[in-house]
Amino acid sequence: MRLTLTLETLLSQLGSFSWHLDVYKALDQPLSPTMSVLIIDDELEEERDQQDEPLFPQTQGYQYVLSIADLQSINANLVQQRPNASLHDLIHAVSYYYQNDAYINVEC
Repeated sequence: MRLTLTLETLLSQLGSFSWHLDVYKALDQPLSPTMSVLIIDDELEEERDQQDEPLFPQTQGYQYVLSIADLQSINANLVQQRPNASLHDLIHAVSYYYQNDAYINVEC
């Protein structure tokens, strides 16, 4: 499976994706709602580099961001803190997690 869509679309449909998929973003681009992301099933990617990472994202100019499982966990943490969290809140929480390797602490 290889699917390209915007970060905003991915996050708005997060529950419809299997936890085992991986998400990649364009190299040197900060996370933003309209940025293009690539979703792949790592297990189905046959061509690999020397570190056993899939070659397809690299050849298309993408780098690994997080797994769908990570994104679902970030969303669950956010909703636990702020039940009516918006898509903007989720994008902010994902960006925070990506930069700090930690869940965001939301002031309610």
